[in-house]
Amino acid sequence: MQKPRDASQSEELNLLPILNLICLLIPFLLITAQFVKIGVILVETPRTTRGPTNPTAHREALDLTLVMTRQGYFLSSSHGVECPAETIAEDRLCFRRKGGALDDELLRSLKHHLWSLFARKYKGEEHYAMPADRHSITLIPEPDLPYEDIVRTLDAIRDIPSDAKDPPPPLHVPAGGCALEHDPKTGEWTHGSKRGINVLDSACMYHRVTLALGAT
Repeated sequence: MQKPRDASQSEELNLLPILNLICLLIPFLLITAQFVKIGVILVETPRTTRGPTNPTAHREALDLTLVMTRQGYFLSSSHGVECPAETIAEDRLCFRRKGGALDDELLRSLKHHLWSLFARKYKGEEHYAMPADRHSITLIPEPDLPYEDIVRTLDAIRDIPSDAKDPPPPLHVPAGGCALEHDPKTGEWTHGSKRGINVLDSACMYHRVTLALGAT
C-alpha cells in the first residue's frame, strides 16, 4: 500500500527551462529594440526685433508668412502674394484642403512650392537683411486648429524635400534630419551632421519659424 504524501512536503521547482528561455529572449529583444532619439523644432514667438542688425544693410526683409486655416494655406511676403503661378488665390487661399482634410499630397505641394521660393525665386542674399532671414518664416495658424495639423505643417516647411527636382536637393539627408538634437557632451541643442553631412546647409529649408498663434 502506497504511503500518502505529506502535504508539508513539496518538490523542488525546476527553473532551468525558464532561465533558458530568458537567455534566448534577451539577445532577440536587444536586436529588435528601437531606441528613441529626441529632437526639437526651433520655434520662436513674435517680437519686435531679432537682435542687432547690420547698420550698413538697408535691404527690405522678405517677411515670408504662411497663414493656416481649416480651408487651406495662404502664402505671402513683402512683395505680395506668393501662390504658385498656376493657382488663383480664391478666398485668400493658395493651397486648398480637399474635403477639409489635411492630406499628404497637400503638404507635399506646399513643401515643393516653398522649396522653389527658397532655392530659386529668393535664392540671392539681396533678398534678406541678414543671412539667417533666408531660413525664416512666420506661421499663423487659425485658432482652434488641431495640434497635430500644426506639427505636420512645421515638419513640411522645415526640411528640404528629398524628391525635389527643380532644383534637386544638394545632398540626401534622412527624413527629419533638420530637427535639433541634444549633444550630451556639450549640453546644447544643435543640428550637427548625419553620415558626415552638414545638416544645416544640406537639409534645412525654413527651420526658423515664428509661430503667431491666434493672429489670423
